This record gives sequence, structure tokens and C-alpha cells, in this order.
Amino acid sequence: MSRLASMPHSAEGPGGLHYQVSYVSGSQKTYTCPGCVHPIAPGTPHVVAWPEEAPFGWDQGVEARRHWHRHCWEHRLRPL
Repeated sequence: MSRLASMPHSAEGPGGLHYQVSYVSGSQKTYTCPGCVHPIAPGTPHVVAWPEEAPFGWDQGVEARRHWHRHCWEHRLRPL
């Protein structure tokens, strides 16, 4: 479970889409950042983001949440 460091807020993300974004102080498991496709180690502060406008509603948007390195999120990195 990720430790929430900020309340979710709206922000523009990759592709100009709007996301709900939370900064977390770390988690207990490893995630793969969709920006650089490298692991985010347990305990590493990072960003959790999910699309605000999912095609089939809010629940699907939350299921689409991804964990990003803060640098990758802030620079809107996308893998080649």
C-alpha cells in the first residue's frame, strides 16, 4: 500500500490529458514507471496518476492508475 503524501489534485499529464495526481512517500512493492519503463523501488517517493475521463467512468479511471517516477511525470516522459 502506498503512503499518501498529498491529496489527489487535477493536473495535465502526458498527451495533454487531465489526470488525478497524488504524490506518495513510498510503497511496499516495486512498480514499473510508464515514462521510462524502469522500476520504482519500494520506499521510493513517486507519483500516482489516473485519467480523469476514462471511457467507462471513474472506476475504470482509478483502475488505470499508474505509478511514475516524479522526474518522468514532471517531464511527461513516454517510452519510445
